[in-house]
Amino acid sequence: MLHRHGGDIYTYGKVYDFSANINFRGMPEPVRSAAVQAVDASVHYPDPEYRTLRRALAGREGIAQTDHMICGNGAAELMFALSAAYRPKNALLAAPSFFEYEQALASSGCAVRRFCLKKEDGFEITGQFLDAIDETTDCMILGNPNNPTGRTLSGKFLEELLRICRERGILLVMDESFFDFLSEEDRAGTFSCAERTAEYENLFVIKSFTKMYAMPGLRFGYGICGNKKLLEKMHTVMQPWNVSVPAAQAAQAAASETAFAEETAIQTRKNREALSGALLQAGYRVYPSSANFLLFEGPEDLQDFCLEHGFLIRDCSNFPGLARGFFRICVRSREENEKILNVLWRAKENG
Repeated sequence: MLHRHGGDIYTYGKVYDFSANINFRGMPEPVRSAAVQAVDASVHYPDPEYRTLRRALAGREGIAQTDHMICGNGAAELMFALSAAYRPKNALLAAPSFFEYEQALASSGCAVRRFCLKKEDGFEITGQFLDAIDETTDCMILGNPNNPTGRTLSGKFLEELLRICRERGILLVMDESFFDFLSEEDRAGTFSCAERTAEYENLFVIKSFTKMYAMPGLRFGYGICGNKKLLEKMHTVMQPWNVSVPAAQAAQAAASETAFAEETAIQTRKNREALSGALLQAGYRVYPSSANFLLFEGPEDLQDFCLEHGFLIRDCSNFPGLARGFFRICVRSREENEKILNVLWRAKENG
């Protein structure tokens, strides 16, 4: 059965899309221009090694070795390729979390055990997750921040997790697809594991440009890992030329758009706090988030009500660990947020 995601405007037609967690500022002009100009260059195959692109990515991350970088057609492709190359036997995942973690692992025959996050803890991943690691665990995938909750992992938790995984030979996959949306205040209690890949060969970090640079139709993600043998195995299971010329050129331009990302993170935090406060005032239960989206509870038919008024929100009832009545909305511009708030207020008034 096909797992439904956000952003399915093709099923619902012309709507205000709050279901996909894409930067409300849109694609930066240098990124758009690079993609457009690359159409003419598409009469040639992409560089199979993406050398110039990997140099740009390594520079962005402050990593000296470009051979620690691997490019993918979005973060999801990297998850599937990693699972096929490494072939873990028993994985531990947090629930709720991004569905593709489990799907990618299952595609390679890996057994998945879920650690259910607690609603009363605001779905925070705490030290109790560490207690769930047993002698059979050989792989973990965690999001920082997590999707669909938006919660970050504390620095103390990450340090202990890195230690345990190295000592027990566990492959730790850290999905940082939304990390760039964290403002300076949001990053105060956490850190990017990309800084540790040279130190921990069992660590694989996934990054994505799809969300921050509003390029889901182009698609681009990349992985960082100090284990060159693992990266070589991944290449053997991935298709050649997996990133198109327009996507590669757009990603290369995006790699230098760090100021755009920083400005977005600052504005996102302001808009998120205002949107969260307004939802609470309207009577919804809203969970803490540091990302560009919010998880909240409302009437079970809320998605249908919003669609009737031209707004698409993410029904999260198909996330393992969540039930009917859980929804996620993207944090967009102040003006856009006010529009959907009007609809959400009306939904509450209608009972």
